[in-house]
Amino acid sequence: MTSTQMPKLTTIVALAAPFLLGGCSGALWGNVVVLAVSAGIFVGTLSLGRRSEATRSAEASTPTAPRA
Repeated sequence: MTSTQMPKLTTIVALAAPFLLGGCSGALWGNVVVLAVSAGIFVGTLSLGRRSEATRSAEASTPTAPRA
């Protein structure tokens, strides 16, 4: 493992530990999954229509010819 993967793994384990040790039911896991899917849809919706900085700078530097 690289040094950048270790903090991520530690964070995931720390966040999951209460659920794993608590012996939670399927209903709780279902709610966690639905919350994660909802958050993913929300973040995906926010990123719709955004262009990368490279695309914007390439379009800005391209000269446009006047239309006749």
